[in-house]
Amino acid sequence: MTLLRSSLRPYGTSIFTAMSQQAARQQAVNLAQGAPDFGPPAALLAAADEAVRRGGHQYSMSIGVPALRQAVAADLLRRYRRQVDPETEVTVTAGASEAIWCAALGLLEPGDEAIVLEPCYEQYPPTVTAAGATVRYVPCDFPEFRLDPERLVEAFNPRTRLVFLNTPWNPAGRVLREPELTLIGELAEKYDAYLVADETYEHLTFDGVAHLPVAEVAACRDRTVTISSVSKTFSATGWRVGWAVAPPALTAALRAVKQFVTFAPATPLQLATAVMVNEAPASGYYELLRAQYAQRRAVLRDYLQRTPLTLADNEGTFFLLGRCADDDVEYCTELIHSRGVAAIPASRFYADPQRGRGLVRFAFCKRLDTLRLAGDRLTAGG
Repeated sequence: MTLLRSSLRPYGTSIFTAMSQQAARQQAVNLAQGAPDFGPPAALLAAADEAVRRGGHQYSMSIGVPALRQAVAADLLRRYRRQVDPETEVTVTAGASEAIWCAALGLLEPGDEAIVLEPCYEQYPPTVTAAGATVRYVPCDFPEFRLDPERLVEAFNPRTRLVFLNTPWNPAGRVLREPELTLIGELAEKYDAYLVADETYEHLTFDGVAHLPVAEVAACRDRTVTISSVSKTFSATGWRVGWAVAPPALTAALRAVKQFVTFAPATPLQLATAVMVNEAPASGYYELLRAQYAQRRAVLRDYLQRTPLTLADNEGTFFLLGRCADDDVEYCTELIHSRGVAAIPASRFYADPQRGRGLVRFAFCKRLDTLRLAGDRLTAGG
């Protein structure tokens, strides 16, 4: 007997869970899940130790500790000259995931529609469905994943309420450009829709490509919820600390949901994150992070280029996407059993899996020795 509500049954078990479980059973090198196999920076751990010792063990405010909200606001001012009010425009969440859910549940009504660009992070569609709304997909195609203006215009209509954007874009590896974001913003304004900008990979761009925050585009500024977290930036996926920045009215909608979900993330981890957000720019942390990931990307890409896979360019995130000649689910299953390496069948990032047939995603958020071990296994025997 299935007890799960009928609208959510099509989503089933997360592909990340399924492939990671297979990898564990076969003791495969796990390049499927975007979780680093190395720890957070020492400065973050030291700040957490200090926060625990000082006694921050009780609930924080539901909207997050003032120190972290102020740090996020100061960081935006420092990097983008963007002024936000930490009291009314910054909310601390249990990772980016909670922020995404709160935005969807707080802003969508039954009968509304939400636009999702494909391939998409698999969390976006279920949030829309759970809110009683309908997903309208705008597919973008391998290998360039360019946004087709005609497809985008066709997707908007009077029922459009939200648009989910991910830049840098998992799994496509693209960074959205200003003309694309301007068109999206103008269409959102025309139909009175709002933008949920998942920018968790904002510090992971390469080859001179710069991240452009969605809210920095004039057409998007007043209607964007910007989401980020410590998971990717500070290699702390298990901390579950993130934040959402939005104009006061959007923030109020998000907070109305959030207070009844987790209430607040762990107080010591919020306090430690505040210290790191404040100190990272002056310490050169972001430049070092980008350089280290560029090296990891180069190592894995060199190995993958020696396989039959056709690779897409990667401008950002810590994933490489390739196309195989076979069914990607079968390919990834065989990869685990015959090569001892786990990857993600990326057809699962499309509503119609046939559109993404043959696409395979590899994570390079791993130690260099891990990537070399995986690469040796992938290329063994020619």
